[in-house]
Amino acid sequence: METEERTLQLPQKRYYRQRAHSNPIADHSVEYPPSPNDMDWSPLYPELKDPTCEKKVEFVDVGCGYGGLLVTLSPMFPSTLILGLEIRVKVSDYVIDRVAALRSQNKGQYENIACIRTNAMKYLPNYFRKAQVRRCFANCILNSQYENIACIRTNAMKYLPNYFRKAQAL
Repeated sequence: METEERTLQLPQKRYYRQRAHSNPIADHSVEYPPSPNDMDWSPLYPELKDPTCEKKVEFVDVGCGYGGLLVTLSPMFPSTLILGLEIRVKVSDYVIDRVAALRSQNKGQYENIACIRTNAMKYLPNYFRKAQVRRCFANCILNSQYENIACIRTNAMKYLPNYFRKAQAL
C-alpha cells in the first residue's frame, strides 16, 4: 500500500489571533531544558536527525511574532540554523504550522528555521552555550507603559553578550 504525501496549506492568521502583549513576568507553563547540553534540536531541524551533524543554532529571533523574519532569512542563509522564540501560545503555534507548511510545499527548503514557545527573558541561557549565537534579532517594545518590564529587560540584556559571538561579517 503506497502512502500519499499530502502538501500542507499555509495557516491563516485569523485562526491564531492573540493579544499583542503577554506578561513575561507571569508564570507561564513553558518546558525548557535545564542546561544547553540537555537541549535536543533534532525534532526542530530535519538535518540534525543525523547524529554526525554538529551544526548549532546561530541566528535567534527573540519575539519572532508571526515568523516573517525567519521566513525571509531562511533562503538568504540556507546553511545557518535560525530559531524564533515567541512567548504567546497561539502565535508560536502559527509559526510552527507555517514552517511545517512551507517545508511541505517547498521540498528541501525552510529546513533551517524553527520556532519554540518560551520566555526568552527567563530561559535564554538554558538554550544556548556561550558564544553559540552569531546574530540575535530582538523585537523589544520599550515605552513608559511598560516601565517595569523595560527595567527587567535591561537587566537581563546586560548578561546577553556572554552568549553571543563577537560581531563578524555575514
